[in-house]
Amino acid sequence: MSCSINTNKGGKLMTIKQIKNAFFETKEYSLFKKGKGNRQINDAHVARIKKLIAAKDTKAPIFVNKDYEIIDGHHTLQARKDLGLSVFFLMVDSDDPLDMARFNTGKKNWNLDNFLDFYCYRGKNDYKILKSKMLEYGMPVAETLTLMLGKATNTKEMTDAFKLGEFKLASGALINFDRIASQMLLINNHIGTEKKLKRQFIRAYLIMCKHPKYDFARFKSALKSKGGKLLAATSSHDYIQMFDKVYNGGLTRDKKIDLMKFAMDREFEREEREAA
Repeated sequence: MSCSINTNKGGKLMTIKQIKNAFFETKEYSLFKKGKGNRQINDAHVARIKKLIAAKDTKAPIFVNKDYEIIDGHHTLQARKDLGLSVFFLMVDSDDPLDMARFNTGKKNWNLDNFLDFYCYRGKNDYKILKSKMLEYGMPVAETLTLMLGKATNTKEMTDAFKLGEFKLASGALINFDRIASQMLLINNHIGTEKKLKRQFIRAYLIMCKHPKYDFARFKSALKSKGGKLLAATSSHDYIQMFDKVYNGGLTRDKKIDLMKFAMDREFEREEREAA
């Protein structure tokens, strides 16, 4: 059963078809069945949805077929069940088991660039500054965010806060960002292979910068004769190995830094905690 609604938008009369008996609400959680072949419930993802609901409940619906098999929304169902909230659902005209795959294949979630543009458009100044620095140094958004926050690696908590519009520049963040980004740019220009900074290169360099004995002046000097070693690197692990060789080449034992151990044992995380 349906009806039509006429609405005026921009001086143009439009007709919207209202579909009835397709949108439902219930607390009968046992009504729903897990779709065969759907992914397992991820507790961390459920926790993130619960946090979003607590901030603002948009009452986003899940999608089910006529047998109440969930086509999309397993995690949302679990989150609302845990919170004791009603579940909103849309019943889709489907009797084909492959529709679940078709439905999810047709979806494209926002990436970090989409969120960045969204908040820039809405006038969030911290996001505008991040974007300007990202473009200035030719860095991917995730690594720009990591450096802006003064971290060596990106975390789920960091990106979730970024997506929710909670990113804030700390005092002195820009000075630190420009210092390290300029160093990376100088090294990249010395290698002379790419105009933009590679993601793997950035990740490795941010870890090296956390080493308490790292000295950029030493690394810059070593590049003159040993910089060619970096050309063989393709992964972050490769870059850390090459950074280790370039930096330590020719140094006495007491002046060397064990960058590989520092990275593999994640000692940089301890440095970040102590600096906090």
